Amino acid sequence: MNQDLQAALLEKALRELERRSRDKQDSLISFIKYFFKEELNKEFQVNWHHELIEEKLKGVLDGTTTRLMINIPPGSGKTELITKCFPVWAMGLRPDIRIITTGYSAALTQNFGAEARDYYKSNTFKKVFPRRSGVRSDQDTKGLWRTNAGGQYLATGTGGSITGHRANCFIIDDPIKPDDAESDVKRTAVNRWYDNTVLSRLFNPNTDAVIIVMQRTHEDDLCGYLLDKAQNGAGEVFDHISVQAIAEIQEAFRDAGESYHEDRFPLTALEKIRSNDPVVFSTQYQQEPVNKDTQEFHEEFFRYYEEIPKGLRTFTVVDPAFKQQKHNDETAIVTGGFRDDELYILEVTHGRYNATQLIDKVIYHGLKWHPEKIGVEGFQAQTVLGQWLTKTMKDRQLYVPVDEIMQKGSKEEKIRGLQGPIRHGKVFWKKDMQALETQLKKFPRGRHDDIIDAVQMLFHFYKVQPSVDDKDFNLQVQYDHLGRPIFT
Repeated sequence: MNQDLQAALLEKALRELERRSRDKQDSLISFIKYFFKEELNKEFQVNWHHELIEEKLKGVLDGTTTRLMINIPPGSGKTELITKCFPVWAMGLRPDIRIITTGYSAALTQNFGAEARDYYKSNTFKKVFPRRSGVRSDQDTKGLWRTNAGGQYLATGTGGSITGHRANCFIIDDPIKPDDAESDVKRTAVNRWYDNTVLSRLFNPNTDAVIIVMQRTHEDDLCGYLLDKAQNGAGEVFDHISVQAIAEIQEAFRDAGESYHEDRFPLTALEKIRSNDPVVFSTQYQQEPVNKDTQEFHEEFFRYYEEIPKGLRTFTVVDPAFKQQKHNDETAIVTGGFRDDELYILEVTHGRYNATQLIDKVIYHGLKWHPEKIGVEGFQAQTVLGQWLTKTMKDRQLYVPVDEIMQKGSKEEKIRGLQGPIRHGKVFWKKDMQALETQLKKFPRGRHDDIIDAVQMLFHFYKVQPSVDDKDFNLQVQYDHLGRPIFT
């Protein structure tokens, strides 16, 4: 048999195998069902949310979807579908596609990469895609494997090194651990990593794809950050799929109050998860980082005043922020008056100011409210600000002492110190101070907490001041031989 005939027979056999597997080539879900049954000897339970995601993933391959965001509860099969099976199936259809996957744990993401490689090498995969090329022997690790046809799967952690690698599809699977989501530093690091790294790793940012799949963890997690930028016209627009564990309204695939996957997560099981930890359920299962279940400060304890009581001891605190980006906290200036252990918040000023603007705002508070003292958070640049403020006030003939405020502990712990006073009705403010209320209601999963951080600093600043109770005030005056007073 000559070589031409052999090649013709081989081509005929390949086409026949492709014909038999056309349904599994055309449908990711059909491929997964077949693969699970033949290779893993188990069933993949298909649900409506898988079909919804499949349609968007097809758009990633044909170029109609370049930015895809999927928020979905834990245990939904998202990693199996998107991080393991989709890249392998995509390589069957586009042998030279290059994929980068990331997640909060490099080790875990690389394990996903190893499983995807095993799927690719399997006989079951070859039955569906008989023209599959082999994996290169010199590039065959769980963190990075490449095919002879030019395909690539790179797996690393969020923020990990991907220098020198580019992708047609960049998959981000749970970029931050839920336990780390309350950390401003860690959230900001992930968000900056996306801005500074992800898009630059695409061959063509206009035509290549980014897929983010995660359960929500915070109002300013990566999804919240990107959605907020898009809403304000400063970022990319994502195709967005958000699946709640229990529907709150009538949806195309289910009625209000129904589970998203009754066979795997019956309503009784979901309600038990909710009762065990309402905050986790609301955030990760309902994709609502901020709602009544996640609140630590509740409206029923909020107290208001209409007229300012007399005899208050008044103080002003300044929590400066010099970064001007929208996602950074704003500067907060809060003036409050104390009557024993009660605090009346008199005025709140917050915004993004340069140093000169900030000095002007503080002096405005000083001239209007005549505080006993002004406290400025004492940290690096803020210390210089306090010195500059003192000099400027003296130049403008405003003589109010300026002290540094030094505190220890995390910001979240310090803000939680307000729970007792607020719950016991010891803190009052004007009803029009909506920004203050919003930050209280969204804490600790809200985007900003600068005002309530300044309020807790105000309590701290007041507590370290000496008492001026009249009954303890005994000023003794004597005079020297020239008649000058000597205070003792």
